[in-house]
Amino acid sequence: MLDIHGVSIDRGDKRVIDDITMRLEAGQLVALIGENGAGKSTLLHAFAGDIPYAGTIDLHGRNLSAWRAAQLAGIRAVMEQHAPVAQGMTVLELVMLGRFWAQQTRGEPESVSGDIAKRWLQPLNLTQFAHTHIDQLSGGELQRAHLARCMAQLETNLPGEQLLLADEPTAALDIHHQHLALHQLRAFASAGNLVLTVMHDLNLAMSYADTVVLLKNGQLHGMGKSRDVCTAVALSALYEHPMHVAQHPALSVPMVFAEPKGGAVRQ
Repeated sequence: MLDIHGVSIDRGDKRVIDDITMRLEAGQLVALIGENGAGKSTLLHAFAGDIPYAGTIDLHGRNLSAWRAAQLAGIRAVMEQHAPVAQGMTVLELVMLGRFWAQQTRGEPESVSGDIAKRWLQPLNLTQFAHTHIDQLSGGELQRAHLARCMAQLETNLPGEQLLLADEPTAALDIHHQHLALHQLRAFASAGNLVLTVMHDLNLAMSYADTVVLLKNGQLHGMGKSRDVCTAVALSALYEHPMHVAQHPALSVPMVFAEPKGGAVRQ
């Protein structure tokens, strides 16, 4: 579904993405992991078409640059870390922005857009905030509203698999809402779509991702199932910090434990 070949990105005189090649199939949630500055968000911005790059990125066998914005809007949504929003807008109005493409290209009535937006408030625990202005939300509540916007955007009967790009979608969320959000992303992927997300919480990545991509200094350092590529040796090298990996007590996935700097606190 998403083919990346020889992608490199320069920022000034520094190469921040160096010759990345990989193929990502629909039906999976893919987590990009790595230390700060590894190139995770930069690579996601390239997939979103926001920044120039060398190499090729093909979506459904077609070069990303050949897609018209109106076409992409129905099959690809982007959840940024810090998406700009107009102050004074309500949560429902923000989520309805995801339907703007359908109103413009398909003549979707505003009432239909509103119904779709309302449907996505409930699974992300936002119904009570429908008419709340976004400047009154916490960071986590706003983050969930942006995820609802993306999910509403991709509710369509268009043929073919869809792509959701999410840059740290759980960064501002508490534990309950982290799992709530990832459950929705997991369900979207399981329905035959592709979710590509940047994640810093390694244990969440292990629990929800079908494929984990290890990035370091803009280079691909590993890709595969977490139990295969997320070894203690690999993760310790990736983060330049001592790591330990054990089996999750309830799931057949690894768990990661980082050694405290200077030793654990005395209890």
